[in-house]
Amino acid sequence: MYDTLGTESQIFFHAMYHHYSAPSGFDFDTLNTDYPFETDTQLETYNAPERANQLLDWITHQAEHYLPQSHMIIPFGDDFHYQDAHKYFVQLDNMIDYWNDNMVESTNIQLQYSTPSMYIDAIAAEDIVWPTNDHDLMPYADNDASFWTGYFSSRANDKKYMRDASHTLQSSNKLFSLTSIDELTTDAEIAEIINAKDAMMDVVGIVQHHDAITGTAKQHVADNYV
Repeated sequence: MYDTLGTESQIFFHAMYHHYSAPSGFDFDTLNTDYPFETDTQLETYNAPERANQLLDWITHQAEHYLPQSHMIIPFGDDFHYQDAHKYFVQLDNMIDYWNDNMVESTNIQLQYSTPSMYIDAIAAEDIVWPTNDHDLMPYADNDASFWTGYFSSRANDKKYMRDASHTLQSSNKLFSLTSIDELTTDAEIAEIINAKDAMMDVVGIVQHHDAITGTAKQHVADNYV
């Protein structure tokens, strides 16, 4: 494809350093037992300076595995995380606030909440010559004996279900919109429409999971998706 479309066919690819998991020791989810980032000096569990230095070690080590750049993304969370989102974000707030108040001058590093698009925009603005590859990345293997070659062909019926469901969702949304703006439509009918739309969006969204529509889930999970 690159031979005919040139740079139009290029995709910016970013390899995660530590899965899409939080740095080791900084998983603040209820599923984990990592120590909190405690910034209250009146508590015996106050550990902000120690924890900040641990995070600095992680950031420094991760940076060694990327091209020299002014921005670096560090994910927090993982599968099934943020089950107590308030607890998690309180810890992140503590960590970010303490760092930016106490560590910026000595490290020249600032922490902030970000998004993938913000990160891509930031590094795209830098004068970096990125390495390029033009070879086929498939089949993908996440270890020596596990090849994910069924993305585009396995569980074909499931893929057809998804295509039909997406078509139904988009078409019904247009009908819902037309009905909702009709002055003869009652509030009860609008509530019924919203419930139906939300239910369909929920189903379509779930089945777009990377182990659902791809067909890589185990059989009992695939049965549940169907």
